[in-house]
Parts: sequence; C-alpha cells; structure tokens
Amino acid sequence: MSRLAVILLVCAVLSVPIIAAQLKVDVALVNVVATVIDETGHYVSDLSENDFVVEEDGQPQKIPHFSQSNDLPVSMGVLLDTSGSMERKIGTATTAVEKFIRTIHRDDDIFLMTFANRPELRQDFTDNRDKLASALRRVTVGGGTALYDALYDGLRKVKRGAHDKKAILLLTDGEDTSSENTFDETERSVRESEILIYCLGISPSGGGLLTERNPLPTGGPNGPNDPNGRRRPTTGPTIGFPFPGIPGIPGRRPAFPAQQPRRGGNTRVQAGEDTVDMNVLDSFADASGGKAWLLSGNWTDNRGSEIQGVLDEIASELRNQYSIGYYPSHELNDGKWHRIAIRAKNKRYQVRSRKEYFGGK
Repeated sequence: MSRLAVILLVCAVLSVPIIAAQLKVDVALVNVVATVIDETGHYVSDLSENDFVVEEDGQPQKIPHFSQSNDLPVSMGVLLDTSGSMERKIGTATTAVEKFIRTIHRDDDIFLMTFANRPELRQDFTDNRDKLASALRRVTVGGGTALYDALYDGLRKVKRGAHDKKAILLLTDGEDTSSENTFDETERSVRESEILIYCLGISPSGGGLLTERNPLPTGGPNGPNDPNGRRRPTTGPTIGFPFPGIPGIPGRRPAFPAQQPRRGGNTRVQAGEDTVDMNVLDSFADASGGKAWLLSGNWTDNRGSEIQGVLDEIASELRNQYSIGYYPSHELNDGKWHRIAIRAKNKRYQVRSRKEYFGGK
C-alpha cells in the first residue's frame, strides 16, 4: 500500500467519529414553529432568539437554531369535506380555496384530498395552481363524513412533502360518521406529528358569528369514549361502530401524562343533519400549534367574504412564524413524551406552538 493510500485511510478512520457525532446532533434537534401576536392580535415580526424563553419539561433550553420563516415554502394538504350536507356550500368553499392557493407562496407544494364516506386524493402534490383549481372544480358531494380518516391519511401524506415546513387546512361542516380511526387515535397522530393544523368549521344556517372557539375540555371532546373506542357525541346516543385497528401502526405508543384541564363550553352546533363539533376541531388545532375557526351559518350569503377572510389570515400566518430549534439533553428516541413551553420575554406578546413531542420517531 502506498504512503498516500495509508494517509487517506487514516484520515477516513479518524473522520468517522466526527461524522457520527454530527449526525447524532442533527438527529437530536427538536424544531418548533411558533406564532407570535401582540395584544391587538397582530403578528409580531423581527424578533430574535434572545426574545424567547424555551423550556422542555420545565428545564430552560438554549436556542442554537432560529429563523423567521417569512419566505420559506410550505408543503400543504387541503382536506375538503364533500359529504352530502356540503351541497349548498361547496361552490363557495371551492372558490375561496382556489383563491387561497393562488395567493400563498408560489413555491408551496399542495395536494387536495376530499372526504365523504372515505378520503380520496384528488390532486397529488403540485405547485401548479391550475391543476389544483381544476381538481377543485370537479368535486362532487354526497355521503357521510370520514373526518378522522381524512386527517389521519392527510398527516401521513403531507409528511412526504418536499419542504421542511408542513401544514394541513381542513374544512368541514360535520361530525365524523364514517371513519375507521377513532378520535383518540387521530388526535395522537396529530400530537406526534410536527405539522400545523388549521381547521374551518362551518356552522348550520342561522349559527353564530365568526369566532375562534375555546379549546377542548379534558378527557376528550365530549367526555369518555364508548366501549368500542369512539368518542361520545355531545347529545344523543353513543356512536357504536367497531374499531378494526389501523394498518401500519405496530402498537400503541405510551400515553402522555394527564394534561392540564382545558376550557370547556358548548361548542357543538346542530340543525337537523347539518352539524359541526368545534371541540373536535379545536383539539386537533390546539395540539399542533395551529388554529380553528367557526364560520357563521349564513356565510354563503356574503359571497364568501367570511371564509376568505379566514383563509387570508392563514396565508398571512404561514409567512409570519418563527422556527425555533434546540438540542435536548436526553436521547431523542427515549420513548417518552416531553412538554414544550415557549414564551416571549415581552409579556405583551402571546406565543402559540405545539406543546409536546414524543421521543420515539
């Protein structure tokens, strides 16, 4: 062996521990997307890592990775309810969504999934807005509401998006009636993901004003589940569909310790078959660091200005967020849940972000 070959071999051997250490550090990074608003509800920009306090399980964390994601492209899934109750609303909804996808970042990668009795992918990831618009115009309505299945499938799909930042937009006017997945399984999938969830609930005609609803009370959106694992509705009989299990999930993850009580309230709106349970939508949004809205019952009477206002807010929020990364002191894949608390040093600012992660990915 030549002297040069020996030198190269020695260098390669010596570099292995360094590369391994770098890979270990990269894998251990916990990244959180944070939204900051002031007391007037306006987004706060131009903050630095020195303006934030990050804690994991009550312990302060250094912030070695920080950026404002005002120009970062997003991989996004649009999940659109096409159940029978959407018949009077689908035209306004698709028009507003089409305007939304044409106003967000030109490099955003988007897919469209509809759901009635089951989720269906209508347009795969694309940055071609004309393809998405064409898919929106071809949707038809009819059937039940597989809300949980749609969100579960949407989470798996958006994880394969090309961009690091990922989000889901979910629009529905109904409660789940057709899913194989339960509320608990779907919520856990949201909690384990790093994906922002934005939910729009459409109230029946004559419903209340456009408002952001209160979060879910402790113990599920409407109290304990039935023996088959499904949540109980706010009123009426127990939903008793069998739960056959979820393909692709080898086993249940350890349960997260009891969370702090959440504010409750009557957030279920009903008028005949036209219902929406905002407790469910708030739970998904709150767990992800996103947000949920309730559209008033007469939202179609104003040519979509209410839904367009919400979608404009979501588009603005995606461009006014911070990416905060830190390295926990423990092994990341430790099989445990960990609480995350992020706050601004300026007490006039409110920070919204995911509150936990599972060290088992």
